[in-house]
Amino acid sequence: MRRIIGWGLALVLVAVLAAAAYVWLSITGYFVHKRTPAELLALLEPDIVISKPDGAGPFPAILLYSGCEGLFRDDKRLALMGIYSDLAVAEGVVAIVVDSFTPRGIGYETAVGDVCSGWLLRGAERAGDVAVTIPFARDLPYVDPERLAVAGWSHGGWTVMDFLAMPPDALVPQSLTEWPEDPFAGLTSVYLTYPYCGMNASGFPTLAPSRGFAEPLPVWAIHGTADTTADPVPCHEAYARVLAEGAPVDTATIEGATHAFDRPDVDPASTSKYNPEFAEIAYRRFRHFLRDVLIPGREGF
Repeated sequence: MRRIIGWGLALVLVAVLAAAAYVWLSITGYFVHKRTPAELLALLEPDIVISKPDGAGPFPAILLYSGCEGLFRDDKRLALMGIYSDLAVAEGVVAIVVDSFTPRGIGYETAVGDVCSGWLLRGAERAGDVAVTIPFARDLPYVDPERLAVAGWSHGGWTVMDFLAMPPDALVPQSLTEWPEDPFAGLTSVYLTYPYCGMNASGFPTLAPSRGFAEPLPVWAIHGTADTTADPVPCHEAYARVLAEGAPVDTATIEGATHAFDRPDVDPASTSKYNPEFAEIAYRRFRHFLRDVLIPGREGF
């Protein structure tokens, strides 16, 4: 009997160690397929959607990274990135929506089941998409290469923050073999909407709360007090580090707002609830950010 118990305990210990090793290897990106910057951009570029104001420019530009559900459901484009793109263009800003899902063959059901849970395409991997699309935006002939911003919603916020938390001389996004040239050049600011900043349900941590930003930039962020998906508390730990590094942080909190409160087509069965009043607050704040950071001096707020 003692021998059986001993073998049982040994098997449990082996299972625990194996699980811990798997989590550690996952956190460090061991299982992630790595590409050169050129290869990753070639993968993403066909699905990048660019909307621009009329004229030759050069215009400021903002790169948009969606939440974990991706950009499509049942072959129909989800509304949110289009809404913010239209707001940007109306303000004279080029909007560049980066699809991290379609190029990787990740459909809506897989995104909801595996990306939203943190088992697939975590922030430190998707950060490579940010790293290669900023130089892509800089090179567009109608974009002012000195006036760029990045914006992330939920998982996209996690992605943007992990990108900014990686010192180029110490960490590389997990999807890349190396950094592209000058990944931060021209980047002026960050806009975050209910970003994910904590330890997710699968046990995979985000980087910014413990590291801050390797490249301190002005941050604008908006959160809801009823958000049970993305706890704002770890985000404020990251913001405190950014402030300590000398960059300004402007945060807004909407009382009673859930996660994805600005998404008109949010799943009715979700704990996230669309609220048109709260959405208008978010849309107006986004326009305010654009005018304050990318097109300063424009009147209206």
